[in-house]
Amino acid sequence: MSTSTDPESRPEVPGAGRRPRGAHSDHAHGTAFRVLRGFLVAAVVLTVLAAGGGVFAYYKLQGNINAQDLGTLVGARPSDESTIDPTTGQDAVNVLVMGSDTRDLSDGTGGEYGGAAADPGARSDTTVLVHLAADRQSATLVSIPRDSMVQIPECTAADGTTTRARKGQFNSAFAEGGAACTIKTVQSLTQVPIDHYVVVDFSGFRSMVDALGGVTICTPEAIDDKAANLHLAAGTHADVDGATALAYARVRHIGDGSDISRIGRQQALMSSMVQKVTSSAVLTRPDKLYAFLDAATKSVTTDTGLASLSEIASLAQSLQKMPADGVQFVTVPTEEYPADRNRVQWTPAAEALWQQIRTDTAAPAAATPTASPTGDPAASSELLVAPSRISVQVLNVGGTAGVAGALAQQLVGVGFVGAGAGDGTAHSGEDVLVRYGTGREDSANTVAAALGGAPTQLDPALGKNVVVEVRTAGTTVTDVRARVTGAQPAAPAPSATITARVATDSICA
Repeated sequence: MSTSTDPESRPEVPGAGRRPRGAHSDHAHGTAFRVLRGFLVAAVVLTVLAAGGGVFAYYKLQGNINAQDLGTLVGARPSDESTIDPTTGQDAVNVLVMGSDTRDLSDGTGGEYGGAAADPGARSDTTVLVHLAADRQSATLVSIPRDSMVQIPECTAADGTTTRARKGQFNSAFAEGGAACTIKTVQSLTQVPIDHYVVVDFSGFRSMVDALGGVTICTPEAIDDKAANLHLAAGTHADVDGATALAYARVRHIGDGSDISRIGRQQALMSSMVQKVTSSAVLTRPDKLYAFLDAATKSVTTDTGLASLSEIASLAQSLQKMPADGVQFVTVPTEEYPADRNRVQWTPAAEALWQQIRTDTAAPAAATPTASPTGDPAASSELLVAPSRISVQVLNVGGTAGVAGALAQQLVGVGFVGAGAGDGTAHSGEDVLVRYGTGREDSANTVAAALGGAPTQLDPALGKNVVVEVRTAGTTVTDVRARVTGAQPAAPAPSATITARVATDSICA
């Protein structure tokens, strides 16, 4: 595989018009996670085809992928707080996907966007952290606003130059230090370990959409933007081509013009592409499948660990049972930055989101009921161990998909340390059962009290672990922190909320 880094007269190309380079330039707002899940699914099919005689195509596509090892530039990874799922035998995976707006395009079309000479270098105005749960039943895609004011660490670029640590706009990390600096910044801010990275460019996104035969977009208002050369009537537009889809992803001067508004459109476009790539119209058409993968692999730069179609296929196969509504899109919670109303800063709710990602307890929004502070039948009993000292794993033992993840998220919300969610075998006929290892009875009692006085069961095979088995949705969870001997009152929850959309939501929503 390759390991090298492969004015008025402006052409009327959708998305080509833009303002001068700067904080509000119209760059590639949307070239990131358009196709990752569909690419994984298609890679599985291609791997199977290779075994049946498509070896030439397989190796040609394998040779398209550009791999770069950024390990020494990124530095030390944060510790992994997630645990291996007992059913799948796998750990959570975090992939950082970045969209590059470089005009130095492999297909020679960079001049349509001003050219590398007029707009040198590259910026990443779209960054998405893709979290694949250890149970492979859900995925959370977190969009990080480019205009976020954050602390950027000292970084070393590929040419050996070093940038100083500073407070700055998030996407300046990529502009000054490349993908390695963006990864280092994300790990520093979130303490989430990044397992893989992917960088996608302009030409790749356009070509991938065209290879699919276009995608459907929906706009609630008419768009007549000369700067982006984008003109669309309000409503749904089927099978728009790659150039138009790119312009739609990049356009800034609609709605309230904010980066957050643009991210919402990008997330809807991601959903549309996922639905198209995984449809029979693509997977049963070898020509479309090959064209899509050819475009995708030519435009992708990734780490050496993910630069093999067989490795990608292996990861994809682990996701085959993930339901469509198990994929949720989230934007980091933000508020106006006091020193500049055109910038944003992360709210306290952002840390709650990153904790869910770190501990692998982020459940799809549609499957997450609200925790209740009432109804504890054991309110008079004394609790000796605080929730903050108890790591809890939740197993679905016969309930609907997502029930374990939803309960795990509720427990984290009232102070417990999440240890993941997955599927398991029931050890009783109870709707909820708390099992615990030797010496963990007091911890189990705290968990049971939070679950309305659920029954407990000693299981020496668990060692020091506490496991909750659940088979029905809607389990009531109570905040018991104030009942623990010597415990302080529970801290108030962040005022800001974490909102999400799932992949099955209407693209017009």
